[in-house]
Amino acid sequence: MIKTFFFTSLAGLSLAIFSCVEQPVKDENNKVLLELMNKRLEVAPSVAKSKWNTKAPINDPIREKTILDSVEARASRMGLDKHFARDFFQAQFEAGKKVQTQLHEKWEKEAQPPFDPTINLATEVRPVLDSLTPLLLVELKKIQLANNKQSFENFKKSARNIIHTEFDDNVVEIAIKPIKSHLK
Repeated sequence: MIKTFFFTSLAGLSLAIFSCVEQPVKDENNKVLLELMNKRLEVAPSVAKSKWNTKAPINDPIREKTILDSVEARASRMGLDKHFARDFFQAQFEAGKKVQTQLHEKWEKEAQPPFDPTINLATEVRPVLDSLTPLLLVELKKIQLANNKQSFENFKKSARNIIHTEFDDNVVEIAIKPIKSHLK
């Protein structure tokens, strides 16, 4: 019994080691990227609450353009494809807006009163989002440089395992769509 357990464990460990040897860097890069994307999505409910309280529209095209222009400039300075970076961040905006819309629709049905305490978008929420931008750009650069043999389907499975389950499959699909062109 113990011998069987030992050999089964050894075989499993060997398989795990060989798997890690083949793809250690890209799996870790993907994990970090997906964790950062998840952190960005986790801010969306706070944005939704702030906009709910202030009756501000979910869409903010002026702010989005400002951020996207800044992302393009940073990407160019980093040697990152600025179109890839812009598409990626536009997808993050769309995923966040999807979460906000879902919450606003839910709160509308529930006749949700304003949230207390009030969340300040400018001083409490946007600094978190702004701090994630350069980190996301670094991870995008790693994906752009990597010789990725990983399939988009595997990336999507990893995304579903890392991005919190409170965000539905549609939100995840929106967020990861720009990565597809960089994976085979």
